[in-house]
Amino acid sequence: MKKVWDYCTYNKPFFLLILLIFCIWIYIFESYEDLNLFWAVLIIIFLEILFLGYGMTITRDRINEGIRLPKIMIKDILILGFKSVIVYLVYLGVQGYILYFICSPLGFPNFDLEDLLMDYPNTIHLLFSHNPVDALVFVVLGAILFYITVFFMEIALARLADTGSIISAFDLVGIKRNIDLIGWKHYAKDYTFIVLAIVLFSSLTHIVFPVDILNYAWDVLLFLFMFVTQYWGIGTIYCKFKRKEKIDNS
Repeated sequence: MKKVWDYCTYNKPFFLLILLIFCIWIYIFESYEDLNLFWAVLIIIFLEILFLGYGMTITRDRINEGIRLPKIMIKDILILGFKSVIVYLVYLGVQGYILYFICSPLGFPNFDLEDLLMDYPNTIHLLFSHNPVDALVFVVLGAILFYITVFFMEIALARLADTGSIISAFDLVGIKRNIDLIGWKHYAKDYTFIVLAIVLFSSLTHIVFPVDILNYAWDVLLFLFMFVTQYWGIGTIYCKFKRKEKIDNS
């Protein structure tokens, strides 16, 4: 936790992001009723590209042993963001397709283990409202599917951040070799820690302050910690592959 805090708080880009997201957050909350569907979708798509692109630059910087948030380079962010959106859509599309055949027979909506943990106050009741056997099958199969698809997707994104090549993100054989070199158990342990850290930050969003402006600021701050934790974390994991690769090639 301290490393994430040190990584964020001594970087000007972090505070620029806080200001940017804070302004956008308040604008959307205050004027979403006046936005037509076209502009709302356009804003969401742009923000997705922007955030994913900067997330990729964080991952790339961490892969290269960086210890600070990278500078905000708009062109670089937009290119990486557009490519990462494509990667996300493909991998999440495959995950969603498989998840449908797991959830539908068991009577569960289509959400994975991470969704269950991230919004547990609103989802945990689903486990107790179903047959215990069905709930157990859902948790076990959902966990297996989550780890397999997310393992490949996160390394795919790390490869994209490292090489800039979208083709490398879909090289499943190469991705498996990366994971083999990192170690499946080590990867599982490290990524579980990332998920738990994000769940912790997500849980803190349920804290409510008496002043609305403080709630906005609190939510934005926690979102940024979740954001940095995810992309910095996967960059740190991929660092292990790069280090072992250098040792093997030396």
